[in-house]
Amino acid sequence: MRAVAALLGDGADVGVLSRDTQGETELRVFSGTTIMNSAVFLWPEFLNEVKNDGKLVTRCIQGRNCGALMLQASELGSDKMILAYDVNRSDTTEHAEEIVSLARIYGNQIKLLDYSELDSLTRLLNRKTFDETFDRLLTASSPDAPDDDFDDRRSGSDASSPAWLCVVDIDHFKRVNDTFGHLFGDEVLLRMGNLMRDTFRGADRLFRFGGEEFVVILNAPDETMAAAGFNRFRNSVESHEFPQVGQVTCSIGFTAVSAMDVPTDVVGRADEALYYAKEHGRNQVCCYERLVIEGAIAKATEAEAPVDEAFDIDALFG
Repeated sequence: MRAVAALLGDGADVGVLSRDTQGETELRVFSGTTIMNSAVFLWPEFLNEVKNDGKLVTRCIQGRNCGALMLQASELGSDKMILAYDVNRSDTTEHAEEIVSLARIYGNQIKLLDYSELDSLTRLLNRKTFDETFDRLLTASSPDAPDDDFDDRRSGSDASSPAWLCVVDIDHFKRVNDTFGHLFGDEVLLRMGNLMRDTFRGADRLFRFGGEEFVVILNAPDETMAAAGFNRFRNSVESHEFPQVGQVTCSIGFTAVSAMDVPTDVVGRADEALYYAKEHGRNQVCCYERLVIEGAIAKATEAEAPVDEAFDIDALFG
């Protein structure tokens, strides 16, 4: 946005607007004063003409020459992002090529960021992203920090509710690969990612840790609500018809996340609940804290060894 503002010079108003799936438009960041009113309240029909085709749309509105262009959207957010400007200038197409080029450069940067943060198969967040950003993922994005692109693309989480983390493991996945081949195994993983996006909210954070293991971080007011969300996903997997493979089930272990937690501790607790689910029938959701209260498992102590991140659960339960 700053590059476009510098290109258009003094008197230009430049802003980036987000448009959600319901068509509501919000001004995210801007430079100048006119666009604050004109872009959001006076441009609805104009913005409707902006398509995801890389083309700049120009119009003269209320004596000011305006332009708008759809920006490359990150896969980490569902809102459409529109670059819009108005300027006191007679030629509405002046600097059009430069603006389109700047938008293309921005799009390439977004693709590179997505590539580094997303799993190449499922397009969920990857393990590297989880390890590097655990603390920020537990904190609601701040609207006052538009330059923090990572947090901005994950805005909307409910920081007022406690955070819960679950580990999801596909039951008998090794058997799927051995019986049907890795091509259909990859199809199962791909569809698991799609089911996660369809089941959980946009503000929930969805990861593929590798192999058949997935992680979800969500906000829920209590254990019951968190369990309901995780069970909803488990049911969606169980009822889904996977190509060639047919029915697939998954086991889930989850735990509460506190401000004092570190990634290895919280994942270790969820893993322990997952192991219990695997050992006691699979295709179920188990809460670590609930298992401790019921005496089904012993509470971990700080002296215990950390969970081996390379541990193959199917070696035990396949």
